[in-house]
Parts: sequence; structure tokens; C-alpha cells
Amino acid sequence: MSQDFFRGIKAAIPPCLGVIPIAVSIGLLGMQQAHLSAWETIFMSATVMAGAAQLMAIGMIADGAGAWAIVLATFFINFRLIVMSSSTMQALKDKTTVGQRLLGSLAFCDESFAVFSLSGKGSLHFLFGANFILWVGFLLATIVGCLLTEFLPPLVIQSFCIAFYAAFLALLLPSIKHRWRLIALVILTALLNSLFYLLMPSSWALVVSMLLAAAIGVFFVRDEDIG
Repeated sequence: MSQDFFRGIKAAIPPCLGVIPIAVSIGLLGMQQAHLSAWETIFMSATVMAGAAQLMAIGMIADGAGAWAIVLATFFINFRLIVMSSSTMQALKDKTTVGQRLLGSLAFCDESFAVFSLSGKGSLHFLFGANFILWVGFLLATIVGCLLTEFLPPLVIQSFCIAFYAAFLALLLPSIKHRWRLIALVILTALLNSLFYLLMPSSWALVVSMLLAAAIGVFFVRDEDIG
């Protein structure tokens, strides 16, 4: 086994600890709020592994949203990962095959992107190690969350809904700090969602407001705002 693999594991342990509360919340809310089975909730984390998107999907399932609305909403919120993964693959210094790159994209997330970018190694095995420990930690924490539903009262479990908002704030705050155009776009998205909520089902109101705000952002947000 490559030493870079273990270096990737070691480097990703601190951010791995940071995703545990989100994954536990997914296990709790998936069963309590969306009424998914433990296996369905665990399978979601094993195959999706996207905290904010999963929490949003759980909320949409609880509201009775259709499959297409959930798929579209989670696709748009995770669209940033396409840019991140493309940048990561370009930074690889190892000679890799398409299959290896596809394997490196499994369990790829914000945390593994940050760890890989800061490492400066450009090693595919380093990326494998970071992805592996993050995936294992996320999956185990989801299982713990599912098990806790047997012991925690419903009122306490519902309080974990704050993780939904915390996950979005974690994505937003680093990007919008001191950038008034992005702040204005976030506020506009919230206002559009509130307006469309009165005109259509809440799940589609979310999708439409995201699409419309993204279209406006193309012309409104400057390159330096996202640099």
C-alpha cells in the first residue's frame, strides 16, 4: 500500500471529525423525520455522502416531494463538486487511467478537496486515503445516528434539524464574506423561494428559486466575487 494513502488518511482525520455531527443528524432525521428505514438511511450516506444535500433531501421527503424535485435540488446544490473534482483531476501528478480517476471521484467531497489542495502532493493515492477515511467516518456516524433513534425522544431528535441550516451556513459563509453581490444573491434566493412557496409546492419552489437565482447570478456576480 502506498505511503501516500496513509498520509491522506492522516491528513483527513481532523475534517473527518467535523463531518460526524452532520452524519449523525442524517441518521436521526432520516428515520424520525423522513420515516426512512435504517438501511435506506445508511445506503443514502454510503452512496451519496453529501451532508447538506442529504439533509435537504430528507426534508423534501418529509414534505412529500416527488423524486424529480429531490434529484434536481440535490444536483444543483452539489454542482460545485463538478468544478472541484475537475480541478483536482487536473492537479494530479501521477499518471492515471480513466478508471483510477473515476475511483478517485468516489466519496469526493468539500473536505477531501480541501485536504488534497493544501497537501500540494498531487498524489492519487493521497486522494484515495483522504476519501476513504472521510467515507468510513461519515458512514459510521450515520449508523450511530440510526441507532440513537432507539434511545432519544422525538423532541430531542427534532432539535437536530438545526444541522440542516448549519450545513448550508458552512457552505455559504466562506464564500460570501465581504462580497456584497453574493450576499445580495443569497437574500434574493430566499425571497424568491418565499414567493414561489405561495404559488407552487414547496419542493418545486426550492428548485425554481435556485435556477432563477443562478441565472441572475451569471450576470450579477463578478469574477472577483468568486475568486
